[in-house]
Amino acid sequence: MLLHKHDNDRGAAIVEFALVIPLIALMALALFDGGRAVIYYTELTNASRVGARVAMVNQSASTACGGAVDTYKCAAAGIATSTGIDATTIPNAVFTDRDGNAVDPTDTACKVYGSCSATVSASYDFSSVTPIVSSIIGPITLSASTTMAIERTYANP
Repeated sequence: MLLHKHDNDRGAAIVEFALVIPLIALMALALFDGGRAVIYYTELTNASRVGARVAMVNQSASTACGGAVDTYKCAAAGIATSTGIDATTIPNAVFTDRDGNAVDPTDTACKVYGSCSATVSASYDFSSVTPIVSSIIGPITLSASTTMAIERTYANP
């Protein structure tokens, strides 16, 4: 006696596919948004590093960003172009001495290389572009901070 394959097996495969495909699509969208978050975080890290590199040699204000904004803020905002960070939204750099006390970068104590440092921070509220992933994880605040030793004090050009 021959056993015949049932015709309803094909229908079961379609139902299984219909149950699995939304999960696969959700995982693909989550990977896409996760990749975007990594790109934005890398850009923020680069922006804070460039801002700190400028702040360690030039603590003056600049009009290059369309107003009297510190030069390091212009440099950091110039790097973080895809995040849309404006120079005015970057917080002021924190200048500290070796003990961690806040100092004025033009102070005579900072004239010795390595005696003071500049810390530049940047943050961005990342939100997913896909509605389903956005409703699951919500907005995420990405932030980066870089500290570098002040090489020279330069208050005014």
